Amino acid sequence: MRLDLISKAYPTREVLGALSLKVARGERLAVLGPSGIGKSTLLRILAGLDRDYRGTLGGETRRAVVFQEPVLLPWRDALANITIPTGCDSATAQDWLAQVGLAGQGAKFPRQFSLGQQRRLALARAFAAAPDILLMDEPFASLDGETAGRMVALTDALLSRSGAGLVLVTHSPDEARALRATEWRLSGQPAQLQKD
Repeated sequence: MRLDLISKAYPTREVLGALSLKVARGERLAVLGPSGIGKSTLLRILAGLDRDYRGTLGGETRRAVVFQEPVLLPWRDALANITIPTGCDSATAQDWLAQVGLAGQGAKFPRQFSLGQQRRLALARAFAAAPDILLMDEPFASLDGETAGRMVALTDALLSRSGAGLVLVTHSPDEARALRATEWRLSGQPAQLQKD
């Protein structure tokens, strides 16, 4: 996947300036920077969710996104929260539930899970899509330190097992290092990307 961005602007200001970002399957990148600099905007462009920019996004890569919030279907059980968005079969969904520590809980609804478990379900859904590149937007925010640490370790193990690449948006250099991601920083106005 390769992004060659000329600019991304909102009506009141230009958020992102010219930048290039390339990531391949198995490669891990972390994008750091202060709040409001444009990290989430960059991730939405990479995910194909924001097409209102000047530049090009190329590469025949399957992508999956893990957002800041789990973004689950509250009226569907855990199994359906995986099978419906990804199109995978029930056996694959159950396997991914087991890999994130939720074996045998496919009939539960999101409200029956803790926030940490909901994040695990969102992670299972992302990997069930068999992505070449996993895009993560501050996925460990609002978790206590111990739970966040377990989630980082789980994500690292699943990335290694699946061979997927990673683009992580985070405030935390510690998370980037724990996931063995090359660190890039967004800074300036409009923001540009520089290797840390």
